[in-house]
Amino acid sequence: MAITEFGKAVRKARIDADNVTLGTMAKELQTTPSFLSALEMGRKKIPTEWVKKIEAFFHRHGVSVRLGELADIANKNVSLEG
Repeated sequence: MAITEFGKAVRKARIDADNVTLGTMAKELQTTPSFLSALEMGRKKIPTEWVKKIEAFFHRHGVSVRLGELADIANKNVSLEG
């Protein structure tokens, strides 16, 4: 599965925030790196509350990113099967 535009935006924001790793981000957001990876890769639907949490995370790290529309697009392409 290819990375979504949401995932590309999150990865770019992580790089812009001094190369924040998924592990560091997950720890601060009190979740797992695998959950965040699944959101980036389009393996899971992106809940609205997580869009807000991720945007706030980057804001705290000095990076402005708008992810709502990209999450909506990614969510349309996530399979509900399996």
